[in-house]
Amino acid sequence: MKKNRYKKEIIDTIKFILLLIVIVVVFKLVFTYVPPLNKYDLYVIKTDSMDPIILPGDIVVIKEIDSGDIKVGDIMAFHVDINGDNVDDVVVHYIAEINSNNNELIFKTKPHVSELHDRWTIEEQDLIGIYTYQVNYLGKIIMFAQSWVGKIILVADVIIISVIYDVLFSKKKKTKIKGKKDDIENISVK
Repeated sequence: MKKNRYKKEIIDTIKFILLLIVIVVVFKLVFTYVPPLNKYDLYVIKTDSMDPIILPGDIVVIKEIDSGDIKVGDIMAFHVDINGDNVDDVVVHYIAEINSNNNELIFKTKPHVSELHDRWTIEEQDLIGIYTYQVNYLGKIIMFAQSWVGKIILVADVIIISVIYDVLFSKKKKTKIKGKKDDIENISVK
């Protein structure tokens, strides 16, 4: 009997984990393919270059914009190879200058913490979008969840919550079943 109970608890835990995975996938698909939500991108800020406007750990919401609508002073997200390792990073900085070269817009950017322009130039195809708003501090949780320690803790938390849920609600079911058996015995005695 205990073997069947543990087997049922394991199956219920697996169902719970699969349900969480389905929920995450559905949210990802909705924000990727459903208009107007698919016009927004979310990024976690990892550095203090925009401090105190945007702090490390904040999530910024970036909206697509036509490059012709960009003005000096706008906060933009863009791709740039910061480290020279041929891997583009996403950076969120102010637009400091807008120049034109053969009908192509070229942008110079700068962080909030300095009046000096960034060493790179941004072309139109590097732009992601314009900063619309931010969610403070939530990105710290996401950054932790993406670390290997965070992943282990998340999996452990899901399993612990599932086991606690099963223990709490399996006792209620047993009480209800026992109560029904007592009622049936009382009816048959009368």
